Amino acid sequence: MCQIRRASILILLTVLATGVALCDDAMQILGKVGQTYRGSKSYHFEGTTVSETDSAAAKSTSETEFVVAYAAPNKFRVEFRYPNAGNWVRVSDGRTLSRYRSITKELKQQAAGSDDLNILNGTLMVSLNDIDQGVKKAALLHSEPVSLGGQNVDCYVVEVERDQPHLLPGTESLPEKLWIDKSRFIVLRRELGTKSATESADKATKNIRTTTFSVARINEPVEDALFALNTGRKK
Repeated sequence: MCQIRRASILILLTVLATGVALCDDAMQILGKVGQTYRGSKSYHFEGTTVSETDSAAAKSTSETEFVVAYAAPNKFRVEFRYPNAGNWVRVSDGRTLSRYRSITKELKQQAAGSDDLNILNGTLMVSLNDIDQGVKKAALLHSEPVSLGGQNVDCYVVEVERDQPHLLPGTESLPEKLWIDKSRFIVLRRELGTKSATESADKATKNIRTTTFSVARINEPVEDALFALNTGRKK
């Protein structure tokens, strides 16, 4: 009986130690990801964000394509392609800032200024700078390949729970999942979600936003064509 008890205690301690190790590994991975993004001097990302809303009344899905590119000190491109609202583009070659909206053919151009880089603040890439901040709990779940440019990239899958001070009343966040390139420590897929805080599961509204990348390059040369307002880019 004592041997069984000792064996059970050893198993429990092993499980607890493994859980602590996985949490430590997850935080170390997130720390490396944050360092990668904060230390970047250039990047080029393209992909899609799919938003899925599921409620008792209806289900809906919307998809937004994006391009975000940057080269220090002041060249950038931020482009969103909405399914029903056309393309929204902000691009600077360091000399001229251009703002363009395809659905209205509206084009505004002005001399580039020091505050123009604030436009990047609304992009996913800038939010990844602080990916290791505000973490309440993190766990390394497993490894899983992600397709990028026709090749499978081996990724860590990390689940994160964060402090969410800006959520709307009656809403709670779902755990965030990240697929992280093991060799470059950049995010190749990100899943975020919220749900309405209700005791009745069948009446809850859930929204899941999944971002995947078709292009993910960091600290590599970025082609100058990305920093020009040309309409010859493929959609």
